[in-house]
Formats: sequence, structure tokens, C-alpha cells
Amino acid sequence: MKLSSKLILGLTVSSLAGKFLEKLLIQDNVSPNITASFNQEADIPDIDASSYIHHFASVIGSVVIGRNVFIGPFSSIRGDVGLKIFISHDGNIQDGVVLHGLKNYEYNSPVTEHSVFKDRESYSIYIGEKVSLAPQCQIYGPVRIDKNVFVGMQSLVFDAYIQEDTVIEPGAKIIGVTIPPKRFVSAGRVISNQEDANRLPEITDSYPYHDLNSKMTSVNLELAKGYKKEERQWKL
Repeated sequence: MKLSSKLILGLTVSSLAGKFLEKLLIQDNVSPNITASFNQEADIPDIDASSYIHHFASVIGSVVIGRNVFIGPFSSIRGDVGLKIFISHDGNIQDGVVLHGLKNYEYNSPVTEHSVFKDRESYSIYIGEKVSLAPQCQIYGPVRIDKNVFVGMQSLVFDAYIQEDTVIEPGAKIIGVTIPPKRFVSAGRVISNQEDANRLPEITDSYPYHDLNSKMTSVNLELAKGYKKEERQWKL
């Protein structure tokens, strides 16, 4: 084979490999849900152009992601059973986080006991502004989390309402309760009745993690913008 033919063949193979890699890394991780007996709609995720989705993350179905959100590798946001997962602006979903929920729709009508509500809209999961979901935590709807909340590593939130300015330390489990605003849940603690939730300590300046979420959101906002810029350059 002549040198020129080898060069053309090599460039062709490289080009095809590059296109395949681009599809693998950028397109396949964001997809609609399948239709099912309880949901006849194939919903496509609605993601603001400023948010960054790592190519090893997965976003499926009835999901809305606001501005400047960082979605880390191996996270899974699956809006195919619990419908309408909403993630507001300037938050971060870190490595290995799982968002999923109980079936909350039946033939286009919400199943109230498996839904949360914000401004009269029903959701499987509602995440407010500037919320940090640290690595490997699980949010299993119905769940509502208001703004400026930190959910720690390997913690679980299920069938719960977390009000604003709360810190959930690593490994804690929140099940079936409402956490009042500006409280913290100690590492590894299980809160599964409302009396315990009401007695949680308030966050003061002496609490060592009182500004943890502010620091976390600042770092991840910078990461979202930086990775998004690099992603655009890579696509070119």
C-alpha cells in the first residue's frame, strides 16, 4: 500500500473513531424514558445549556435541570417511574448520587401519596437552589429539598421534606419526616419519626459545618462553568 493510501486510511479510521467516541461520551447518557402502562409519554430531559453533565452520568426521562448545575460521574437521575424530577439552579449532584422515586403517576394523573408539591405542581423529587448532594447519597422520592441544603456522603433521604439551610451529615438516614429549617442531622443518625426531627439541634456559628454548603456550592459552580467551557471546545 502506498504511503498516501495508508495516510488516507489512517485519517479515515481516526475520524470514524472520533465520531464514535463523541457519540459514546456525549449523547447516550441523556435519553427519554420508555412508555409504560402508567405513563404513555416518552419524556425528554430538559437541561439548561449552562449545566454540565459528565459523560459517565445518566439522565433519563421526566427530568428538569436548571442553570449552572454540576452533574458528576456515575450519578443517576432517573425520571421514568417517579415522574418530574426537578433540580434548580446552582446545585451539584456529585459522583455516584442516585435520584429515583416511587411511581407517582397513573395515566397522566398524579398519585398524591407518592408526590411532593411546590407551587401547586406535583413532583417525585424537587431540589431547590444551591443544594449539594455529596457522593453516593440516595434521594428516593417522594422528596422535597429546599434551598441551601447539604446532603452528606452515603446518606439516604426517602419520603421526606428537608427545609432550607439544613445539613445532613454523612451516612444519616431521613425517612418519612419533615426536617425543620436550619437544623443538622449528625453522621449516621436515623431520623424516622417527627418527634426526633422536631428536636434536632439548630445550626449556629459554633457548629463546625455551618458554612459547608456555601463552600461546596461555590466550588462546584466553578467546576460546572469550567467543564462546560472545556466541553464546548472539545466538541469543536
